[in-house]
Amino acid sequence: MKGKILGFSEADGSGAISADDGSRHRFVRAEWRGDKAPVAGMIVDFESEGGSAKDIYPVGGGALGNLNVDLSGLSGLSASPGGARVTELVTKSLAVPLALVVLLACFLDAIASPMQSVSLFGLGDAVAELEGASRMASMMGGGDAGIGGLGALLVLRFAAPLAALWLIWAAWAGKPERMPMLVTGAAAIVAGLLVIIVRSTLLSAVPEMARDMMASQIDLGFGVWLLLLAGAGLIAAAFGFLRNPLAKR
Repeated sequence: MKGKILGFSEADGSGAISADDGSRHRFVRAEWRGDKAPVAGMIVDFESEGGSAKDIYPVGGGALGNLNVDLSGLSGLSASPGGARVTELVTKSLAVPLALVVLLACFLDAIASPMQSVSLFGLGDAVAELEGASRMASMMGGGDAGIGGLGALLVLRFAAPLAALWLIWAAWAGKPERMPMLVTGAAAIVAGLLVIIVRSTLLSAVPEMARDMMASQIDLGFGVWLLLLAGAGLIAAAFGFLRNPLAKR
């Protein structure tokens, strides 16, 4: 028969196995045939005799046994109040995992080029350089880049990380998550769209004869797509369309 060890006590040298058919079997240390000590969660093969398990072997050999020992060590972390709370936040809903993705995306490349790559936080410097390039382009006959209010508009990019931190705090404090999820999702999408606007504005500041070449060299970074996907995911999760696959059903 095959089953899973429910628990084992080194003190009295006995334990219990839950068989695949739902029955339970007691066993003693003398019937264990593995190299490593039996640990809760191990998959085993055994013989059943009068409600007791005999000739118990760990399925998969020593490598599997080692894996189970390592995983059991993690259970000690989740048993602590802080560890259990962190585990709950990561597995209960998508709020905290996606908020962390939004924070990560803010530090990844937003605009990438062979010469320079900038993150969401570095867009301010990129726009400052863009203003100088725009003035030069005007003198060379380039079009108006329309940068006037772009610098002020870029302040909105900070809403994404701030909203993500608010969402993590709300989840940790046990507050309602739906509104922070909607706000963080919208802020992440707005931040991603701002990067797209900056790229478009940058290209418009380039003389038309060189615009196509520059467009092929200035790409949207991975951080932008991550912001857009995480933002859409948060909004969908807030309305119940997405669910954390790790959540208990």
